[in-house]
Amino acid sequence: MKRNFLLILSLFIAVLAKADITIGDNQMWWGYFNESDADNLPYSGNLGYGRACTIDAAIMVPANDNFVGDATIKAIRLWLGDDVSVISTDMTVWISTTRPSDISTANYKQIVSKASLVKGVNEIELATPFEVNNQQIYVGFTFSISQKAYPVMSYGSDVRYGFYYRVDNGNWNDFYGEDYGRLALQLLIEGKDFPTDCVTVNDFGQNVVLKGQSISIPITITNKGKDPITSVSYTIATEGSNMTSEGRLSLGSLSLNCSKTVNVPFLADTEARKYQKTFTITMVDEKPNKASANSGTGYLITLTESCPVTPVIEEFTGTWCGYCPYGMVGMQKVHETYGDQVILIAAHYSDPMEIDAYYPIISEYADGFPSSVIDRQTSVYPYSLRYYVSDALNRTAQAGIELSAMWNDAEQEAVSFSTKTKFAYNDDNGQYAIALVLVEDGLTGTSSGWAQSNYLSGKGSGGDMAFWYSAGSSVAGLEFDHVAVEAWSAKDGINGSVTSKIVANAVQEFSYVGNISGNTLIQDKSKLKAIALLIDQTSGTIVNAAQSDIKEYGTAISSVTSDSNVSTVNYFVDGRKLPTFQKGINIIRMNDGTVKKVLIK
Repeated sequence: MKRNFLLILSLFIAVLAKADITIGDNQMWWGYFNESDADNLPYSGNLGYGRACTIDAAIMVPANDNFVGDATIKAIRLWLGDDVSVISTDMTVWISTTRPSDISTANYKQIVSKASLVKGVNEIELATPFEVNNQQIYVGFTFSISQKAYPVMSYGSDVRYGFYYRVDNGNWNDFYGEDYGRLALQLLIEGKDFPTDCVTVNDFGQNVVLKGQSISIPITITNKGKDPITSVSYTIATEGSNMTSEGRLSLGSLSLNCSKTVNVPFLADTEARKYQKTFTITMVDEKPNKASANSGTGYLITLTESCPVTPVIEEFTGTWCGYCPYGMVGMQKVHETYGDQVILIAAHYSDPMEIDAYYPIISEYADGFPSSVIDRQTSVYPYSLRYYVSDALNRTAQAGIELSAMWNDAEQEAVSFSTKTKFAYNDDNGQYAIALVLVEDGLTGTSSGWAQSNYLSGKGSGGDMAFWYSAGSSVAGLEFDHVAVEAWSAKDGINGSVTSKIVANAVQEFSYVGNISGNTLIQDKSKLKAIALLIDQTSGTIVNAAQSDIKEYGTAISSVTSDSNVSTVNYFVDGRKLPTFQKGINIIRMNDGTVKKVLIK
């Protein structure tokens, strides 16, 4: 009963922040942020808000953490920037077993006098030490600012659980993966024996390699031990095999809770297949690794040949977005440099060019407006796209895809798509599908929604953005290019468009008729382009893509005419033999071994 009372104790007596707490026996400062980070902090501050508001910032410690789980929190240490002078309320430091919607519900609260807060480090000794008891906990602080200010400090690369943030009791933002770094906050913890020689490993996704070659795969490891480490030894195991490889990595010096991405060599397998790989850190500075999460998994696909890649850039934009001219210029520069070597798709949101079919992609991948993603793998600020395209072009893909498109009728109310896909490896349970998109150049309109907002007006002169610098704050009469005007299963692909049974170097064919009779966005059908995206449904990434002009109705798309290559047997998508075609996706196996899929509506 006494312990439960302490867990919900709230202290409203304002204490003073200081920076001279003495560390006792069996105590240490713990955090995702560390002392070397503190040496590099930009003390002007780096996060806050553009008006008066209340700010909450926090970290999370998962349940049963090997450091904090059975420890007692004695103090909290945090760093503040220059704008500390505009903090208008006393600070509340708090600990909560859930991420609180209302700070008043936190398990522990303590008030810190605003007059004692200083630029740099602030150490707050807890009036009542908090016993973690292996619970999941959030530890954070709350204060208000009287005007635009940026007093919250963070630094370094992102880590899981390392930074949560919100304003005015709104929704919490998890900043992992958002490049805000780690919140400058630490806990003074006391325990019996802090672990050493503990290194954890992240999973490392899917990679491809050509047969007979090797590849360096980036894998992120984290020191979870008290002492800095300099090297690790590892093993690599292959699914379904007793064979393992091993090696050693030098790290320099890696401190507590610091992560490092290391390039680990992986050899291609002898068979062109997809195998799960398990990478395990076995030794830390020549001592056994004590971490329970000492392994990470990923997949390696060994290919028979390299498939040329056509990268896909999806830009997220809107005419209401005053900074989106950066994206328009970024896309224009890519097109000027690479032409049809790169597929460009401008996905508009909340303006006259918005289409419902592209909303799932915007919801999943848009990192604000403007933003862009290459092959649904790499997020890039769109003005900088031109600097990333060469890497995307040099990527190795596990399959190639070709596309032909023609009007399905004289009235041009439907488009007939025909794809040929060839994989460079074998897979008994492939999970791929083809998405189809139409884009149009030269879209324009006269209503107010077509006028592009321009926050760059008067902000500079010359260079790539010269037009926008000299233009007004709202620019009418523009023509918009690469606009997504229709799509079919754009996020996950059309189920059944690629068979799960994949045979290396065998061609799969798929046909689809897309109806656009009710589409009122399309303005000039001669400016349409058809696009096919080969989607890896396990990761959501775009493996490869192809685009095509739309041929006139009656123009022949490759079809079977030779008696030597007629269909030998038809199957429904579930594998049942068919005496004739049925509605839905039909699979046709040809005499030459190719597989063709036809959608009958």
